[in-house]
Amino acid sequence: MRSLLWSVVFLLISGCIVAQDFDWKGDGSSLLRKCSLAVRTFDGEKLSSTDAVDGAFCVGYIWGNHDTDFMVQMLEEHDKITLMKHACPPSNASTEQAVRVVVKYLRENPQRLNMPASVLVTDAIRSSFPCK
Repeated sequence: MRSLLWSVVFLLISGCIVAQDFDWKGDGSSLLRKCSLAVRTFDGEKLSSTDAVDGAFCVGYIWGNHDTDFMVQMLEEHDKITLMKHACPPSNASTEQAVRVVVKYLRENPQRLNMPASVLVTDAIRSSFPCK
């Protein structure tokens, strides 16, 4: 009985977490909303737990995008091919700096907010940290 109760609690919590993220559409507008919350956190503002989770989503999304770009770079070096243009952030670039770069790019390019968030993150980081 106890395990059934915990299973029900887990399912309810999982459902709440999924339902809370109904505003994620995978586009620049959704990302700008979430990343703006991350910037507010970086600036020292206390956010509600829901907003803090949304801000953390932005950070994870940007780092996931960066990790994918890095992985493609490594594959290209191994296979001696070029698939795409890459970003080359300095080794001392912080998570906060990456998020601020993306937010700045999104705010300066509102006509692109309907595009996929992954494309916009790549473009933002690439434009701020081009490879030489």
